[in-house]
Amino acid sequence: MNEAVPSVVAIDIGTHKVSVLIGKVHAPDNIQVIGMATARNRGMNKGKIVSLDKVITAIKNAVQEAEDMAECRVHSAWISIPSAELKSFYASGRTPVENTEHTITTNEVVRALELAKASHLTSDHYLVSAVPLGFELDDAPEWVLNPIRMSAQSMTGHYHLMMLPISTMQNIDRALKGANIGVERMVISSLATAEASLLKDEREYGVCLVDIGAGTTNVAVYLDGRLAMTHTLQRGGEHVTRDIAAVLQTTTEEAERIKLLYGCVDLKVVKPDHMIQFQGIDGPQTMSRIELTEIIIARYDEIFGMVREVLERNGAIHGLYHGVVLTGDACQIEGMVSFARKTLGVSAHLGNPPVEVFAEEQNQAALRRSQYATAAGLLMFSQGDTQDTIVEQDDPERLSLVQRVKRAWSGFNETLKSIF
Repeated sequence: MNEAVPSVVAIDIGTHKVSVLIGKVHAPDNIQVIGMATARNRGMNKGKIVSLDKVITAIKNAVQEAEDMAECRVHSAWISIPSAELKSFYASGRTPVENTEHTITTNEVVRALELAKASHLTSDHYLVSAVPLGFELDDAPEWVLNPIRMSAQSMTGHYHLMMLPISTMQNIDRALKGANIGVERMVISSLATAEASLLKDEREYGVCLVDIGAGTTNVAVYLDGRLAMTHTLQRGGEHVTRDIAAVLQTTTEEAERIKLLYGCVDLKVVKPDHMIQFQGIDGPQTMSRIELTEIIIARYDEIFGMVREVLERNGAIHGLYHGVVLTGDACQIEGMVSFARKTLGVSAHLGNPPVEVFAEEQNQAALRRSQYATAAGLLMFSQGDTQDTIVEQDDPERLSLVQRVKRAWSGFNETLKSIF
């Protein structure tokens, strides 16, 4: 690798696969991907690590293949954190401005965040992200984005907090150490996927990202250009596969093959006489594609019903002027866009990594695949042009909240770009 050109590595640790991208950064909006690979991950279930050794093997295999393609060696990387155990809350903290000039400083921001998280953070969870939604000065009806150096008698900080079990962070760290990979930064997977899949205008005018992976479905809502809500559903593509296997009395491997080849969620496009041959437990079997489609629709009805319920419960469904953006391997099934439009009642389209950022990339077709969306988002996060929060690479036990907030607010200009 030409050492004169900065390089960055992204590793997405997913339920069924680990994806790796290695890029040369010619400019923040021009990243040349020189290495890419995926490897089967057999060490996770529904976004949780169940076998540390198998996760380590998957990371090593994917990194090795990407290294061979890039003709370089990986020592550290940007890492996605699975969202399966993510908890998110809206929280507020009000604090007096007690200095003689009543000028807001970082100290007031720290106190407001401390108060906001106090009723939510438990001893077994770690605050991985705090997205400031705005700051209320005294009782003014309008919130401000940056209160530093402004005058007020009191300040209320409004936040979107995201937390993960400390054990989850520790297990990810152990897996990376086992694969001899250092950590540049960690980013919650749903935020990285959104970075690669959503346009600036979509975030500004209201959009919901629905990322259906193997074991979970991640929902992220952006309003007024900022993250407003996240939620993780314990449903995903592997549930569809298991439904097929159970009804057809076949193996999960055969069910997955059938789903990938013939899966559909639109009965209108399925020919009545289209028959499918498959290997059942008791031998060769035949079924109609209509029957398969009905099995698949039943599960996606449940998933999108849960998505709609989450959006309605949080009052977000009517603010999605740019509708829903679909991503994740389980969204690549035939008829998915029209199905989402019908079940959610809003516009919908598939998300694609912004290949214009990878303008010199010869593998743009591969980058458009949903399996690289999160890793592509990590590469974009690495260039720092994002308004979403990320996780510091420092050990949370060694870095205090005060230090993290002060680090976040250092160099703050007119636009709030916080790193807690």
